[in-house]
Amino acid sequence: MNSDLLFKLLEIPSPSGHEERMKEFLTAHLDAMGIQARDLGPAGLCWELGEGEKLAFVSTHIDQVSFIVERVDDEGYIYLRMPGIDPRIVVSQELSIWGKRALRGVIGMLPPHFMPKGEQKAPIPREKLFADVGLPPEEVRDLVPIGTVCTWPHKPCRLLGSRVTGVGLDNRVSLFLSLLLTEQLVCSKLPGRMRFFASTQEEGTMFGAGYEGRSAGKSGDSVSFAVVMDATFGTSPCSNDSTFPLGKGPALGVGPVLSKPHLAAMRRIASGNSFAYALEPLTRSTGTEADVLSLSGKGVPCILLSIPLRYMHSPVETVDLADVESSLKFLSTALLGEDLWNA
Repeated sequence: MNSDLLFKLLEIPSPSGHEERMKEFLTAHLDAMGIQARDLGPAGLCWELGEGEKLAFVSTHIDQVSFIVERVDDEGYIYLRMPGIDPRIVVSQELSIWGKRALRGVIGMLPPHFMPKGEQKAPIPREKLFADVGLPPEEVRDLVPIGTVCTWPHKPCRLLGSRVTGVGLDNRVSLFLSLLLTEQLVCSKLPGRMRFFASTQEEGTMFGAGYEGRSAGKSGDSVSFAVVMDATFGTSPCSNDSTFPLGKGPALGVGPVLSKPHLAAMRRIASGNSFAYALEPLTRSTGTEADVLSLSGKGVPCILLSIPLRYMHSPVETVDLADVESSLKFLSTALLGEDLWNA
């Protein structure tokens, strides 16, 4: 599978609540395909394929976890909040700091020579980690206001075989899948209309998904079902049974907020076409946009399809492109047939 488009997506910073750069890229990319995207403001973008009364949503979020500037001290060091990020992994990392102009910084720490013996082997708490951009304090305070977002600047790269690593694969991998699906279905005869959403702020408030759900009610549209695409935990050394191997196909969510008839239809389609997949048991909420969409209006029946991903919320997130390819075949077959639409 050609990963050029995925690499372009991965090189666009899109911190939660600041997805403008990604929206601009998607608008231009879809325009080149002859598809006009509709700008939803801070909620993201949407575009449609097909026609008819039946309507299905396909939703994937375009934001990534990021750092937020909490304060700048008298020496010009920047202290950060890290929602969704484990402080243990950020020591000695580089940062892109998106202030009044883009700055490059590094996450510093006291040398072990100056640490009390009891702290030398312990994880450094978030409150003692700081970013250093190398500028005088007054310049830092001017260029980096409180609330400025920061992201890892690491470039994506290929590993051996069909695996790729990079920042923001959660959830660029599903956005990549969504664009491939759009390209594959754009000239096809669909059983109904498909409204694709590239939504914002999933990592924090689910703002984009909330808009999606409300939009159907306001327009009077009846949504037959929604396919939510996201990443799930990939198997790695010392991981538990709640993870999924890379390269063995996507995971379909099973849980109380997800549609049982539509899951059954997806399983029939997989069985009839020998598509590999796993089942992901979710005893309460899913932690994805399906939680919001399933409660919208009278309730949108949701399918959750997830790509296994290792090292989530780190600068070295890793996926297998074979899972994207198998998911593309699975979803395109499902969306072109009547079974899913009539579930």
